[in-house]
Amino acid sequence: MKKPYLILLVALWAGFNAGFAQRPDSLNRQPIIKITPLTLFDLDNTVQAGIEIPLPNPKYSVQQEIGYGHTSFNVFPTEREEYPNKETWRFRTQLRMYYRQNRNGAGYFAAEYMFKKNSLREWRAQGMDCTNPWQCAYFENRIVNLGRFLSAYHIKMGWQYILSPRMNLDFYWGLGLRSLTVRNLSVENETLFTDDEPVWFRPDSPGRYGPAPSLSLGFHLGWLLGPIQVR
Repeated sequence: MKKPYLILLVALWAGFNAGFAQRPDSLNRQPIIKITPLTLFDLDNTVQAGIEIPLPNPKYSVQQEIGYGHTSFNVFPTEREEYPNKETWRFRTQLRMYYRQNRNGAGYFAAEYMFKKNSLREWRAQGMDCTNPWQCAYFENRIVNLGRFLSAYHIKMGWQYILSPRMNLDFYWGLGLRSLTVRNLSVENETLFTDDEPVWFRPDSPGRYGPAPSLSLGFHLGWLLGPIQVR
Protein backbone atom coordinates (compact mmCIF):
# COMPACT_ATOMS: atom_id res chain seq x y z
CA MET A 1 0.00 0.00 0.00
CA LYS A 2 2.95 2.29 0.50
CA LYS A 3 4.24 1.99 -3.06
CA PRO A 4 1.49 4.15 -4.69
CA TYR A 5 2.16 6.95 -2.21
CA LEU A 6 5.90 6.64 -2.83
CA ILE A 7 5.37 6.76 -6.58
CA LEU A 8 3.10 9.80 -6.16
CA LEU A 9 5.69 11.65 -4.04
CA VAL A 10 8.43 10.91 -6.56
CA ALA A 11 6.18 12.12 -9.40
CA LEU A 12 5.34 15.34 -7.55
CA TRP A 13 9.01 15.98 -6.76
CA ALA A 14 9.99 15.39 -10.39
CA GLY A 15 7.21 17.68 -11.61
CA PHE A 16 8.27 20.45 -9.22
CA ASN A 17 11.88 20.27 -10.37
CA ALA A 18 10.86 20.19 -14.02
CA GLY A 19 8.78 23.35 -13.53
CA PHE A 20 11.54 25.07 -11.57
CA ALA A 21 14.02 24.25 -14.32
CA GLN A 22 12.14 26.59 -16.68
CA ARG A 23 12.60 29.58 -14.38
CA PRO A 24 15.31 32.01 -15.46
CA ASP A 25 18.46 31.47 -13.44
CA SER A 26 20.55 34.25 -14.95
CA LEU A 27 19.47 37.19 -12.74
CA ASN A 28 21.81 36.29 -9.93
CA ARG A 29 24.17 33.91 -11.75
CA GLN A 30 25.28 36.13 -14.65
CA PRO A 31 26.99 39.55 -14.50
CA ILE A 32 24.58 42.39 -15.31
CA ILE A 33 25.65 45.77 -16.76
CA LYS A 34 23.37 48.54 -15.48
CA ILE A 35 22.65 52.21 -16.06
CA THR A 36 20.82 54.55 -13.66
CA PRO A 37 18.88 57.13 -15.73
CA LEU A 38 17.49 59.24 -12.85
CA THR A 39 20.94 60.47 -11.79
CA LEU A 40 20.91 62.69 -14.90
CA PHE A 41 18.03 64.61 -13.28
CA ASP A 42 19.70 65.03 -9.88
CA LEU A 43 20.88 68.49 -8.77
CA ASP A 44 24.34 66.87 -8.64
CA ASN A 45 23.85 65.22 -12.03
CA THR A 46 25.93 62.25 -13.14
CA VAL A 47 26.07 59.76 -16.00
CA GLN A 48 26.07 56.56 -13.98
CA ALA A 49 26.68 52.91 -14.78
CA GLY A 50 27.57 49.79 -12.85
CA ILE A 51 27.88 46.04 -12.84
CA GLU A 52 26.32 43.37 -10.65
CA ILE A 53 28.54 40.31 -10.13
CA PRO A 54 27.23 37.07 -8.61
CA LEU A 55 29.08 35.47 -5.70
CA PRO A 56 29.73 31.71 -5.40
CA ASN A 57 26.57 31.41 -3.33
CA PRO A 58 23.87 32.28 -5.91
CA LYS A 59 21.75 34.03 -3.27
CA TYR A 60 24.33 36.83 -3.00
CA SER A 61 25.85 39.36 -5.37
CA VAL A 62 27.95 42.54 -5.30
CA GLN A 63 27.02 45.63 -7.31
CA GLN A 64 29.46 48.46 -8.01
CA GLU A 65 28.45 51.76 -9.62
CA ILE A 66 30.40 54.81 -10.73
CA GLY A 67 29.15 58.13 -12.11
CA TYR A 68 30.57 61.42 -13.36
CA GLY A 69 28.80 64.70 -13.95
CA HIS A 70 29.36 68.36 -14.81
CA THR A 71 26.95 71.28 -14.64
CA SER A 72 27.57 71.97 -18.33
CA PHE A 73 24.99 69.21 -19.00
CA ASN A 74 22.80 69.75 -15.94
CA VAL A 75 19.09 69.88 -16.83
CA PHE A 76 18.42 72.71 -14.33
CA PRO A 77 19.33 76.19 -15.65
CA THR A 78 19.76 77.61 -12.12
CA GLU A 79 22.43 74.99 -11.39
CA ARG A 80 24.33 75.87 -14.57
CA GLU A 81 24.22 79.57 -13.65
CA GLU A 82 25.08 79.24 -9.94
CA TYR A 83 27.72 76.49 -10.24
CA PRO A 84 29.17 76.69 -13.78
CA ASN A 85 32.33 74.76 -12.83
CA LYS A 86 30.94 72.04 -10.59
CA GLU A 87 32.10 68.45 -11.12
CA THR A 88 30.52 65.45 -9.41
CA TRP A 89 31.80 61.93 -8.80
CA ARG A 90 29.50 59.29 -7.32
CA PHE A 91 30.36 55.75 -6.18
CA ARG A 92 27.99 53.11 -4.78
CA THR A 93 28.92 49.66 -3.47
CA GLN A 94 26.15 47.22 -2.61
CA LEU A 95 25.89 43.69 -1.20
CA ARG A 96 22.66 41.94 -2.17
CA MET A 97 20.81 38.93 -0.85
CA TYR A 98 18.05 37.47 -3.04
CA TYR A 99 15.15 36.08 -1.04
CA ARG A 100 12.72 35.18 -3.81
CA GLN A 101 12.74 34.33 -7.51
CA ASN A 102 9.98 33.46 -9.95
CA ARG A 103 9.21 33.71 -13.65
CA ASN A 104 8.76 37.50 -13.43
CA GLY A 105 12.01 38.34 -11.66
CA ALA A 106 13.70 38.30 -8.27
CA GLY A 107 13.38 40.22 -4.99
CA TYR A 108 16.32 41.22 -2.81
CA PHE A 109 17.56 43.02 0.29
CA ALA A 110 20.77 45.09 0.14
CA ALA A 111 23.27 46.94 2.30
CA GLU A 112 24.87 49.91 0.53
CA TYR A 113 27.62 52.48 0.96
CA MET A 114 27.60 55.61 -1.22
CA PHE A 115 30.31 58.24 -1.63
CA LYS A 116 29.84 61.49 -3.55
CA LYS A 117 32.30 64.29 -4.20
CA ASN A 118 31.52 67.76 -5.56
CA SER A 119 34.36 69.99 -6.78
CA LEU A 120 33.43 73.69 -6.98
CA ARG A 121 35.34 76.73 -8.26
CA GLU A 122 33.82 80.13 -7.56
CA TRP A 123 34.55 83.69 -6.46
CA ARG A 124 34.32 83.99 -2.68
CA ALA A 125 35.36 86.46 0.02
CA GLN A 126 38.10 84.64 1.93
CA GLY A 127 39.24 85.69 5.39
CA MET A 128 43.00 86.11 5.71
CA ASP A 129 45.18 85.87 8.84
CA CYS A 130 42.23 84.67 10.93
CA THR A 131 42.61 83.99 14.66
CA ASN A 132 39.19 82.30 14.70
CA PRO A 133 36.26 81.98 12.25
CA TRP A 134 34.90 85.39 13.34
CA GLN A 135 38.11 87.47 13.55
CA CYS A 136 40.19 87.96 10.41
CA ALA A 137 42.71 90.66 9.52
CA TYR A 138 41.01 91.28 6.18
CA PHE A 139 38.94 89.61 3.47
CA GLU A 140 40.03 89.08 -0.10
CA ASN A 141 37.92 88.10 -3.12
CA ARG A 142 39.52 85.19 -4.92
CA ILE A 143 38.77 81.99 -6.80
CA VAL A 144 38.19 79.30 -4.20
CA ASN A 145 38.22 75.53 -4.71
CA LEU A 146 35.69 73.78 -2.51
CA GLY A 147 35.26 70.07 -1.96
CA ARG A 148 31.98 68.58 -0.72
CA PHE A 149 32.39 64.96 0.47
CA LEU A 150 29.24 63.00 1.23
CA SER A 151 29.05 59.50 2.73
CA ALA A 152 25.79 57.57 3.10
CA TYR A 153 24.72 54.15 4.32
CA HIS A 154 21.42 52.57 3.24
CA ILE A 155 19.43 49.43 3.87
CA LYS A 156 17.43 48.75 0.70
CA MET A 157 15.01 46.37 -0.89
CA GLY A 158 14.06 45.95 -4.51
CA TRP A 159 12.81 43.76 -7.30
CA GLN A 160 14.36 42.96 -10.68
CA TYR A 161 11.72 42.50 -13.38
CA ILE A 162 12.57 40.40 -16.42
CA LEU A 163 11.82 42.37 -19.60
CA SER A 164 13.44 39.96 -22.06
CA PRO A 165 16.04 37.16 -21.99
CA ARG A 166 18.72 39.85 -21.85
CA MET A 167 17.14 42.92 -20.24
CA ASN A 168 15.73 43.62 -16.79
CA LEU A 169 14.32 46.54 -14.84
CA ASP A 170 15.55 46.91 -11.26
CA PHE A 171 13.38 49.01 -8.88
CA TYR A 172 14.71 49.82 -5.41
CA TRP A 173 14.08 51.96 -2.34
CA GLY A 174 15.81 52.30 1.00
CA LEU A 175 16.48 54.35 4.13
CA GLY A 176 19.68 55.26 5.90
CA LEU A 177 21.96 58.01 7.20
CA ARG A 178 24.29 60.44 5.47
CA SER A 179 26.94 62.94 6.56
CA LEU A 180 28.70 65.75 4.71
CA THR A 181 32.11 67.38 5.02
CA VAL A 182 32.86 70.64 3.17
CA ARG A 183 36.51 71.66 2.80
CA ASN A 184 38.31 74.71 1.46
CA LEU A 185 40.88 73.11 -0.84
CA SER A 186 42.56 76.38 -1.86
CA VAL A 187 44.20 77.68 1.33
CA GLU A 188 44.42 75.73 4.55
CA ASN A 189 43.51 77.33 7.89
CA GLU A 190 41.73 80.25 6.26
CA THR A 191 38.08 81.19 6.63
CA LEU A 192 35.51 81.66 3.89
CA PHE A 193 32.91 84.38 4.31
CA THR A 194 29.43 83.46 3.10
CA ASP A 195 26.06 85.16 3.20
CA ASP A 196 23.53 83.86 5.69
CA GLU A 197 21.86 80.78 4.25
CA PRO A 198 20.22 77.62 5.60
CA VAL A 199 22.88 75.01 6.32
CA TRP A 200 20.48 72.06 6.29
CA PHE A 201 20.27 71.96 2.50
CA ARG A 202 23.40 71.65 0.35
CA PRO A 203 25.69 73.78 2.55
CA ASP A 204 28.88 75.11 0.95
CA SER A 205 30.52 76.59 4.05
CA PRO A 206 33.48 74.54 5.35
CA GLY A 207 32.50 72.25 8.19
CA ARG A 208 30.88 68.93 9.03
CA TYR A 209 27.15 68.37 8.74
CA GLY A 210 25.07 65.43 9.89
CA PRO A 211 24.43 62.63 10.25
CA ALA A 212 20.97 63.15 8.76
CA PRO A 213 18.23 60.83 7.45
CA SER A 214 18.66 59.69 3.85
CA LEU A 215 16.24 58.27 1.29
CA SER A 216 17.31 56.27 -1.77
CA LEU A 217 14.74 55.61 -4.50
CA GLY A 218 15.06 54.80 -8.20
CA PHE A 219 15.63 52.14 -10.82
CA HIS A 220 18.32 50.57 -13.00
CA LEU A 221 18.11 49.27 -16.56
CA GLY A 222 20.16 46.09 -16.89
CA TRP A 223 21.73 44.01 -19.65
CA LEU A 224 22.77 40.43 -18.86
CA LEU A 225 26.23 39.31 -19.97
CA GLY A 226 27.26 35.80 -20.94
CA PRO A 227 25.07 32.90 -22.08
CA ILE A 228 21.51 32.54 -20.88
CA GLN A 229 21.36 29.53 -18.62
CA VAL A 230 18.55 27.46 -17.16
CA ARG A 231 18.76 24.57 -14.80
